[in-house]
Amino acid sequence: MTDWDLMTAYIHNAMHVVEKAHVASRQLREDANPETFDNFRAQLQRLTEHLTEIQAVLNNQEAFAHDEMADWLGKAFTGQPSRTQSKTTSSAEG
Repeated sequence: MTDWDLMTAYIHNAMHVVEKAHVASRQLREDANPETFDNFRAQLQRLTEHLTEIQAVLNNQEAFAHDEMADWLGKAFTGQPSRTQSKTTSSAEG
């Protein structure tokens, strides 16, 4: 998966979690009880985790850009993407 694909996947996943958090907030407003509150908190925690992934990419744009460039050059010269991957990309995926 390229860094661009990774970032797109992070954004897509975060959008999905935003939708779930919105549903959980509506449920909490309609029926405030410990279960709906716990669900709301869990959804907010998941959203925080996804936004943290996106922030990691944004904080390390240069490393991700270098990886993209290496992939493009590898494809241009060998027909295969580069096999190298920065620490930033590896840590962002984990």
